[in-house]
Amino acid sequence: MQLIPSMDLMRGRLVRLRHGDPRQATFYDLSPEAWLEQLAEAGARRIHLVDLDGAFGQPCQGAFTGFPARFPAIRFQLGGGLRSRAAIHEALDLGFEAVVGTLAVEQPTALRGLPGGCVIAALDLKGDRVVTHGWQSPSVCASTDVFEALLTLGFDRALVTDVSRDGTLAGPGLEAAAWVAKEGFRVQASGGLKDLADLGPLSGLPGVVGAISGKALMEGFIPLGDPRTRAALEGGV
Repeated sequence: MQLIPSMDLMRGRLVRLRHGDPRQATFYDLSPEAWLEQLAEAGARRIHLVDLDGAFGQPCQGAFTGFPARFPAIRFQLGGGLRSRAAIHEALDLGFEAVVGTLAVEQPTALRGLPGGCVIAALDLKGDRVVTHGWQSPSVCASTDVFEALLTLGFDRALVTDVSRDGTLAGPGLEAAAWVAKEGFRVQASGGLKDLADLGPLSGLPGVVGAISGKALMEGFIPLGDPRTRAALEGGV
């Protein structure tokens, strides 16, 4: 299992939200470029990049679009505001290895024909319901119907966020991650990761291949200088 840093950007700045609420935002003074350089030096092999402006309906084509070309040793996955097939193709053309989004949840057939490996379904869960549009709107479909539609089309990669734990450092949502993995997805678990000890329970869940961390890395709860962090970033957990 791999530790995957999350870089959430709003108005060109690094930010973390609590429970996905833009009214509960913490901005960081470190520039996205400087933080990315630190992550690369620490051993990061994959970065989850989120355009929060796009997630809340105001796509902002910032400097982050050039990150894949500047850091070719890192695989980038992009989320936020990718609500059309054209937007997905544009991101892939920029060098993003995969896109993460709710289009796969809301209109899975719109992605028919795309390679399964380049799409990571954003399964953001509040209880047993998938939520979309910056975690503000519940899906009209039952979660199990969403899962079936995605798997039928060949999309078996999912980023599972327990929204109730996001930005809280309260520990990962093991039940949510395990539930989706048992349905047949390769899961990246997101929300609540607080320290390196949390990786153990996640790595023990069949089908969970990654753990997303934003706040814990940004605020030093997971120290970049720790050899265990490097091993996790390189995928050695």
